Order: sequence, then C-alpha cells, then structure tokens
Amino acid sequence: MKKIILLFFAVGVLGCSRQGALDDFLVLGGTNMAQIDQYFDLSDQQHKALEKDTEDDLDHLRKERFKSFAKTLRDIDRSAQSPSNTKVLSTGYARLKQHYEESSAYFRNAGTKLVASLSEKQILNFKGKVQGEINSMKSSMNGTSNVLDDDLLNTYEQALEYWFGDLTTEQKQSLVQFSHEHPYPWKEKIKNKEAILNKFMNVEGDSQKRREFSAEFIVNYDRMRTPEYATAMDSYEKNFQNYLDGFWNSLSSDQKKRMHSYLVGRAEKLEQMAKKP
Repeated sequence: MKKIILLFFAVGVLGCSRQGALDDFLVLGGTNMAQIDQYFDLSDQQHKALEKDTEDDLDHLRKERFKSFAKTLRDIDRSAQSPSNTKVLSTGYARLKQHYEESSAYFRNAGTKLVASLSEKQILNFKGKVQGEINSMKSSMNGTSNVLDDDLLNTYEQALEYWFGDLTTEQKQSLVQFSHEHPYPWKEKIKNKEAILNKFMNVEGDSQKRREFSAEFIVNYDRMRTPEYATAMDSYEKNFQNYLDGFWNSLSSDQKKRMHSYLVGRAEKLEQMAKKP
C-alpha cells in the first residue's frame, strides 16, 4: 500500500525542497517518520543527525536522478496526448515504480548511520511496539466495518486528487468497488509483521545481530517481506494497475488538463534542481 501511495505522491516528493528531505528518505526506504519514531523512540539529536545525513543523500539523488525522473514525467504527459492510449496511468505507474526502487538505494548511508546511533534500549523497544501495532491492526479488522479499508480508501482519494483535482461521485464509487472486488491483503500484512517480529526475537539475545536486523528493517524493509505477502502485494498492485486503466477512461477534459499542468510543472522544477551545483 505504501508504495502505491508513494507513486502517486512521488512527483511532489522528489520535486520538493530539502525541507522535507527526512520524510522523503523514510518514505522511499519503505517506512515513514512516525513509524521510525514509534519503533525506536529517536532523540532530538538523532532526528537532527538523520535529517543532515538524509539531505546529503538526497543531494546525490538530485544530481544523478532528477533529470531522468523529469523525463519520465514528460513521457507520461506525452503519452496522455494520444487518444488511442488507454494505458497511460498503468504504464506511468510502472515507470514511477522503477524510480522508487532506484531512489531508495540512495539513502542507505543515512539509514546505516542512524542504526549506529541507536542505543540497546532503543533497539529493544522495537519488540513491544511492533506487537502493539499487530494487535491494533487485528482489532481494526474485527468490527462490522474494516477501519483499515476506510482509511485506505480515503488515502487513495487524496492521492488521485493530487494528480487530477476533485473526483466525481462515480469515480469515488469506482474506488469503493475496486476495494470490494480486490481486497487489500491485510491478513498477509499482519502475518508479515508477525514474521518480522519473530525474526527479531530470534536474534534478541545477540546485540550485533539485533543491530544488523534494525539496519535491514530501516534501510531495506521491502526485502523483509514474506513470500506470501510479496505474492499477495504483487497481485494487488497488478489489479490496481488494471483499475487505473479504467479510471483513465473516466477522466474529464479538465482533469486531464490538470494532470498535464501538474506533470509539466513538476518536470520543470526537477530539471531546474538537477542543474544546481
């Protein structure tokens, strides 16, 4: 889910100033600021150090990848001008996903330094926090209405509006229909978190292995997925890409104009930032 949402917001994430560098790194790494703070309870000093290291990593990304990212946005915009192209969004999604995967590798330095600064108490804090998260997710699924699904739909709406402006009632209903026909794999996600927790508990008695585990969790979270969760998410993402093709056909001329203006504006900003020394 996080990757799907990121791909919609990616234009803004990679086209922003350094002010948001810390959150950008954490999103690109597969997690986010609130989770890192929750799991490891970072001190103010650690926050500041992480932000500085992230700014350095983001600067390398800017110099090496922003121009390529801008080209992709312009390519998506050009493909949208063809009346016969019905796969504008699914193809764009696939290309943005590639940028996501390539960009995340740039922030390993910041993640490695963060792990080196963690105390044993902070690392051990991980166990209780993840268990609490698992319990909370299970509780959210026990009612007559799945709170997790409701939150997910709201986030998808916001992400789509980021590109196209206000959605019509029919477009919002199509999102609801998609969620009913292709439910998000919450059960697999919970089992994945349980598997991660078990991995941590297996190394709990070894300080060095705990630290190595924490580094992998922060820097390379996607690779910690269980095969079952990875398969479920791959299937879900493919279904979502198919949904995007149908969604494209529902867009009004004004919504397409908004996307055009937004993509061109973001591409220009990325190109400007890539040229800075």
